[in-house]
Amino acid sequence: MTQDNFEGLRDQVENFVKDLIDRSSLDLKVDVTEPEPDAIEVSFQGFDLPLLLGHHAELLDALQYIARRAFAKAVAEGIQIDFDANGYRDARREELALMAQKAAERVKTSKVPFVFDPMSAQDRRAIHTALVDIEGIKTESEGDGQMRRVKVLAA
Repeated sequence: MTQDNFEGLRDQVENFVKDLIDRSSLDLKVDVTEPEPDAIEVSFQGFDLPLLLGHHAELLDALQYIARRAFAKAVAEGIQIDFDANGYRDARREELALMAQKAAERVKTSKVPFVFDPMSAQDRRAIHTALVDIEGIKTESEGDGQMRRVKVLAA
């Protein structure tokens, strides 16, 4: 994708999300940035931030899903479209990394596999990434659809 095409896509994503927020009547301000090549990040600020982040950020995830589906062709070509609010994603990755470390310690000691509750693909990826370099530990995903979960095992 050329830089001009990417900038056009960024503008389309920004307009799409602003229109979505306007139609939803949520009191949110939208900021669209390019944190790295082939990546678009949509950040939110505003009065309705608690609604966006409630219940493990289900609404934030839902909006991200809608945008990724709307721009599925670009996503299939390798463009990453991520939504965040108030640094939630970084805080969640840190929380998941700590949970993964604790699970790995438990598995190393007990040799009994640890299975996380079902979680989103993004959260599962964070668990796998946090444990990829831990010697004596491996991870795998199991289950289908919304019931997919990460299992931590002794290697």
